[in-house]
Amino acid sequence: MKLSLIIRGSLCALAITGLVSCGGSGDSSSTTTDDTLGSTVVGTISGFGSIIMDNGVEYETDGLSSCEVDDLMVVGVCEDSLSTGMHVTLHTDANGEVTSLKYDDELEGVASNIIGTGGNYTFEVFGVMVTTVNPGTQWDDFSTNPPTAAELKDVNVEVSGEWLNGTLIASYVEKQNDGDNEHEVKGTVGVILGSDFSLALKDGATIINVDGSALSSLPAEGDFVELKGAFDSGSNEFIATDSEIEDDFDFDSDSEVEITGTLVEDIESSTGFSIGNTEVDISGVSSCSGLTGLLVEAEGTFDVDTGVLEVKECENEDEDEDMEVKCMVSNNAIVPDSTKPKVGSLGCDFTDTTGGPLTIIFNDSPDIAMFSGDSTDITFDLTNVLAGDCVEIKFSKNANDDYIAGFIEHEDNSGDCESYELEGMLDSFNDSTNEITVLGITFNVDSVTVYNPDKASLVDGVKVTVKDDNADGIAEEIEIENDQ
Repeated sequence: MKLSLIIRGSLCALAITGLVSCGGSGDSSSTTTDDTLGSTVVGTISGFGSIIMDNGVEYETDGLSSCEVDDLMVVGVCEDSLSTGMHVTLHTDANGEVTSLKYDDELEGVASNIIGTGGNYTFEVFGVMVTTVNPGTQWDDFSTNPPTAAELKDVNVEVSGEWLNGTLIASYVEKQNDGDNEHEVKGTVGVILGSDFSLALKDGATIINVDGSALSSLPAEGDFVELKGAFDSGSNEFIATDSEIEDDFDFDSDSEVEITGTLVEDIESSTGFSIGNTEVDISGVSSCSGLTGLLVEAEGTFDVDTGVLEVKECENEDEDEDMEVKCMVSNNAIVPDSTKPKVGSLGCDFTDTTGGPLTIIFNDSPDIAMFSGDSTDITFDLTNVLAGDCVEIKFSKNANDDYIAGFIEHEDNSGDCESYELEGMLDSFNDSTNEITVLGITFNVDSVTVYNPDKASLVDGVKVTVKDDNADGIAEEIEIENDQ
């Protein structure tokens, strides 16, 4: 199960605005496209041991000799400087082992104009719209996880993620401890007048005025640069103290590549389509047909002269995973092999319901689930999931009717859940007995249960979300999902 935390989270959030629908994940293994030269892999870190990417593949790092994080070469173990949610570029050899890794954030600046609650936020950095999702976006160095809107407001943050139709979908947000005096921004240099110039950011719409008088040398018009300095929101001016020419692309010239991200129609792209931060040419590739708006793993060749990835094959990574649950763990997670702590199963239970527990299976690579918050400092795997814990899981059903996990996050490991939620296919609704059954779990309904849109829509097989706000086995709300 390859669950991209950017896409599963961001698409679900954007579905609220009607931009895209929220789908799931399919099964595929990631292989290099050239057995002799290795490959370049671009995507999001979803776990460690060595490094697990959002295509579900675990990449060995024993041969990793070059690790660059935030423009600095890492001395020591590369993974110790990384976190889940970081958008990275890996270079692998012919055996699929990582030979080099690079991570750099997209923006670093003050979060303002925050809208939302509970980790589901939109906010601005330098006027760029940033979206976060809970569960999904990984937060670092905040006192709460996710932070409150008040804790996020006016804080200097580092943001990593994927550009999607002018919005930066954040997979990783880190609170900076250097105050509000050091900011970073990337963009293309416009017209230079004296020591002043404009900078066009990646969203395609935001233009920042730059005061370059403190730079040792000015960049040239058309350069793609990363600037460090301080941003004055009042004057919409960036006071640059350091400038570095950056590669606008994630890939090397003519390299065989793999990228995992959302395939979107992109009017700014010369081809009309993009995946993540990369323009892609999918013309004539039948396997890419009908995948717009979904999580896709694309393989092909990158042309640095055009900045376009010539796609040879697409794989739908967003195929069947469309169920979600917030539940109480009924027993300690079962881990048959202690050397594979992310592989096993657990039971999901709901107080005062019948039909449980719901058994959810965690598979091995390349179908490994993402464990939210996993890091080299604080590991999170099935050995940490104990009876009574409250968890949120995204999952799908395989050909054997087993429920297969794609994502898990601890909601609360200090006691029982205060509320439950179950999203899946409706087995039955019986108005006369006041019962609704979803995925074999039966909740009660009463006179105050809210039906959205109405009871008449509750036909067997429709996808619904049951919300039990009091964790008492009685549904406060039943919502019919719109993607049916």
